[in-house]
Amino acid sequence: MKRFWQVFEFVEDIVSGGLLFCGVSLIFYGVIMRYYFDAPKSWVDEVSQYLIIWGTLIGTSVALRNNHHIKVDMLFDRLPSRVQYYVTLFAHTVGIAFSLFITYYGFTLVQFTHRTGQRSTDVGIPLFIVYSILPLMGGLLTLRFTVKLYETARLNVKEWIAERAERMKSYDGSTAL
Repeated sequence: MKRFWQVFEFVEDIVSGGLLFCGVSLIFYGVIMRYYFDAPKSWVDEVSQYLIIWGTLIGTSVALRNNHHIKVDMLFDRLPSRVQYYVTLFAHTVGIAFSLFITYYGFTLVQFTHRTGQRSTDVGIPLFIVYSILPLMGGLLTLRFTVKLYETARLNVKEWIAERAERMKSYDGSTAL
């Protein structure tokens, strides 16, 4: 099972980073074509936007996996450790609910755009392909939040506090957990 997660995380990192890289490279290509060769390409802007958006949304799962997502812990850090444990369980549960919401309504949007045959403005890409990132991202986030909820719930409060304190030391005093 450990090997599966390593491969899954590797693919997730490569796809997210690769999409971002391709999007930025396309923007660079568009600038060169427009300003140096006086031959602008209308499709570049649209496709690069889709690639960057896809890379960023897949990257949300990577950020959640590595605890690099944005969060405000001014209040959280002032709570007693026992309360922090239960707040963390609650936050992961809300994260699962939100991710399932995105998955469901993203899938509904994909079905609607597929059924109506909508296409993008410049390139004519079927929009159901573009919007399919929503249920994909929702599924990835659901998976990540479920793993985080499991990892937190399998520990009792004292074990979770000790593990969190150990992680805090490894971040050199940073509270970005």
